[in-house]
Amino acid sequence: MPVQRRLFVTAVVLALVLSSFSLPALASDAHITVIQTTDLHDHANGSDHVGLDVNPFSGTGTTGAYSRIATYVNYVRLTAGHPVVLVDSGDWTMGTIYDLTLGSRPLALGFLQLMHYDCVTLGNHEFDYTAKGLAQILSAAQSSFGFNTPIVASNMDLNGDADLAPFVGSGKLIQTARVETLRNGIKVGYIGLMGTGAAQVTASAPVTFTDLSADYAAIQALVSDLRQNQGVQVVIALSHSGTNAAGTAGEDVELAKHVIGINVIASGHTHTPLNAYHTVTNTGWSTQIIDAGAYGTNVSRLDLTYHSSTGSTTVDSFINLPMTNAALTAVNRWLIPDLLQTLIVRAVDQQLNGSLGPFFSQAFPDYDPSRIGTGIYHPVGTTSQLMVSNDDPSRVPPPNGLGDLVADAFRTVPNGIIAQTLAAVGGNPANLPSYDFTPVQAAVMPSGFIRSKLLNGVPLSFADVYNVLPLGISPDPTQALPVGYPLVSAYMELADLKKVCALQLVVQTNLANPEFYVNLSGLQYTLDPLGSYIYFKYATAAGVLQVTSQKASSGSVFALQALSALSNLASDHGASLIAVAGGGNPYAVALVNLNDASSTATNLGVLGQVAATAAADSANGTNTLSALIVSQATAAINTVSGFAPGDAANLGLATPLSGANRTRFVADLSSFLLLGTIQSQFGATITAYASATGPATLSAADIPAILANRVDAAPGSAGVQELKEWMALLSYLDTSLNGAITSQYASTPDFLQFPFFGAAVQTRNASYPLPSIGQMMGTLANLQAAP
Repeated sequence: MPVQRRLFVTAVVLALVLSSFSLPALASDAHITVIQTTDLHDHANGSDHVGLDVNPFSGTGTTGAYSRIATYVNYVRLTAGHPVVLVDSGDWTMGTIYDLTLGSRPLALGFLQLMHYDCVTLGNHEFDYTAKGLAQILSAAQSSFGFNTPIVASNMDLNGDADLAPFVGSGKLIQTARVETLRNGIKVGYIGLMGTGAAQVTASAPVTFTDLSADYAAIQALVSDLRQNQGVQVVIALSHSGTNAAGTAGEDVELAKHVIGINVIASGHTHTPLNAYHTVTNTGWSTQIIDAGAYGTNVSRLDLTYHSSTGSTTVDSFINLPMTNAALTAVNRWLIPDLLQTLIVRAVDQQLNGSLGPFFSQAFPDYDPSRIGTGIYHPVGTTSQLMVSNDDPSRVPPPNGLGDLVADAFRTVPNGIIAQTLAAVGGNPANLPSYDFTPVQAAVMPSGFIRSKLLNGVPLSFADVYNVLPLGISPDPTQALPVGYPLVSAYMELADLKKVCALQLVVQTNLANPEFYVNLSGLQYTLDPLGSYIYFKYATAAGVLQVTSQKASSGSVFALQALSALSNLASDHGASLIAVAGGGNPYAVALVNLNDASSTATNLGVLGQVAATAAADSANGTNTLSALIVSQATAAINTVSGFAPGDAANLGLATPLSGANRTRFVADLSSFLLLGTIQSQFGATITAYASATGPATLSAADIPAILANRVDAAPGSAGVQELKEWMALLSYLDTSLNGAITSQYASTPDFLQFPFFGAAVQTRNASYPLPSIGQMMGTLANLQAAP
């Protein structure tokens, strides 16, 4: 069916759905204010930097914090003059030292309860401790302070999970949808959605979440039921799915394009604060998308008028207010951080300072359980430049100083333990035969698990360093405290090392979620010139086709014309597309030229393969295009070399690795749990072997086998003392860097500035294909700006 015909049929169907709504009428127009937070990640005391140098009383950072959010929300409620609903779009937990409270009196849930949120949804990080862990957190919150904040999870399937079952269902804590009648008579309906991207990194098994893009009809049915059968006038979708930085593309934009009847999509997951609401109009229906961002740095306020005559809403005003003292006083000069929230967080600080005593007493000679400045806010170092991760979805993920720093810690600290253990046995490994003395050659760290910045110009506190790597918990209950993912050692063959390097290349060309960017330590790879040239041809074809399809679905006549010409490629060998390109159509020009305008015949062959694969994926729900792109990236990898085990910052010479032996590497537990996701999303099978020889492998299906390969911080002693990932970073900062992160780790989020990055960042990316990436990104940027 031609594209125009499909769009016409879709419009007719949506019009029929819209006309079927029977909206109960109010006497007159009514007003409603929606306040949204999202992705708070337990940043109770602020984001970026916390410590007594910021606030000697509380340690509260200069941005964010429950105290500022509470002040603003209470002010809006007091002054709005009409009903105010407060919502959150998920990931209230996992991100700071306050996650240590989740097992007893969860501070994150306490904030939701104390602030009387009208409704919240679940994020992927609510499942970091698995479905059973989430059930235990909810139970702890209920028993300790009567937690009853409504939670909606509309596309969640328990699949028989017995742990969450007592909390799910009609009249229970977690429901498919919720209806609330406001004091002005407006009925608000809430639905909660976990996006496809978020679900892929959710440790929720056996609980699953329906793929949104495959089941818009089910969401439409839910929205229609709220309106037709339950008398709802305003529908708010709490969606942990996300958009791009501009709010113009992404899963939540697609949701608005495919489902009518949603007034507001309160978006989350992608950590993209929107400075303006984004309107998606679909067959006469307008949906507003808002996103407060992450870590409590902003709070979104959307003021609406509900029109009883039409059943629609219009926007009166919007602000995504920064949570800073200056922004609060600009709203009203009397607004200061809420004292009650400040006191609550300070009390929790004091509690955590004592509970972490066994660790602090070894780490800090001046530790005093009664003084938070000697424990959780103890100064541990400085950095000469801002250290920020590269998982921003609005940018090309470049080589990254913070990611490399973390990866270097993962490799260097275990190697230090190996050296100390070898010395303890008199230099003879046979004296401890159960221990693997093989040096760690490599370390890997996905950017998505790096959760905070390290600010320059301030004394970094213990909490600052912890907050960089705060996620997860050990499956071993004897190692549950302190929390955090343990480091695990395994082995990889050279062919799979090349796949890891290829994944980095794919993410660097913006063809995969930046969360999957793999920061490497101990490794350097080079690109084969011909293989790289071919890879960028495929990558450019995929990127251009994606942008063209997005622009066509947004109504671009030129993009539709280019796709129509492309549909004839198999029959006319590109004649139509070339003709349209000759007429100046920018999308057709990009499709014909790809990365080399002089190789039209080759370009058309690659384009045909990519387009056919994409079409098959769309029809069959497969992901073979990703596998095709990754295979081309893998073919582009030439040599993989290794830095000496003692070369902590990768500043020396790298020697090519031999395919005859497996390479030992270290990663955190979450990376091993994601191996299945890599297979499903990228079509790349990467095998982690348990030892240097033998067939035994590690996978999420065999947690005990993974635990057997944990990095032991005290080999030879009774039992295992897990080396948590944040412990490795803290130790590396203290022992190897003497408390100072120097300019050797300097980088910026701008990939074009790579020649000016620090030496420790440049050396492991000696073959960084800056010109090719720049050319590809330039092509895509031009298309984004095209009509």
